Amino acid sequence: MQKRFVDLVKSSLSSLGLFAARQYPDCVNGYRLTDDLAIIVPGNAPLCFDIGANKGQTIELLQSLYKQPVIHAFEPASATFTALKNQAPGTGVHLHQLAFGEQVGVAEFRNYQQSELSSFLPMNPDKTENIFAEEAVVSIESVPVDTLDTFCATHHIDYIDLLKIDTQGFELPVLRGGVNLLGQGKVKAVLLELNFAALYEGQSDPLEILQLMRTHNMRLVDYYEKERASARELSWTTALFMRYA
Repeated sequence: MQKRFVDLVKSSLSSLGLFAARQYPDCVNGYRLTDDLAIIVPGNAPLCFDIGANKGQTIELLQSLYKQPVIHAFEPASATFTALKNQAPGTGVHLHQLAFGEQVGVAEFRNYQQSELSSFLPMNPDKTENIFAEEAVVSIESVPVDTLDTFCATHHIDYIDLLKIDTQGFELPVLRGGVNLLGQGKVKAVLLELNFAALYEGQSDPLEILQLMRTHNMRLVDYYEKERASARELSWTTALFMRYA
């Protein structure tokens, strides 16, 4: 009788385009990122890196999730960084006008009309592959680039609880600049964007990212915030990884 009732409820939800699944305490469900982050990165004061902070969206998320997070937020674009700084993001947030890559230096950064799309990489002009193909470049500026390994050594940071990377196709160089941290097990969890659609020229390959993460014993937890170019094709998604001892 109980099974028939459960089947009836599932069937009714399915007809509305909804899905019901059992939830277990202290287990990730792949549905809500904040719920899973609280399990993967527990505690009140995790040390978090927000690479590609933009307008402070991830800062707000972390501050809503944890009582006293320590956040190092990085944003290379001058105008976006100024706007972020003027928001006065609060106690425990350290702002850095800085980009990350595979080596220390200076590189040209493209500021697009939508600041969320700004990147080191030129936009893919093919309209059949890229819905942002006509996105205008507002300016190009030279920005300082550091590596994760160098920055952490300089600032005496021994362990990162959560490493968030949103660099618009530039994820692999950022990760390769932190091979020592990853290889030594000094990163607990990584949250980054995987682009399956060809949005930028020379963008990071999701399969290479997955392979690099597996090499360093970082296992995929789940995908979140999925976006589709069509009813059948996944364009990009947010992926959460955690280290297994």
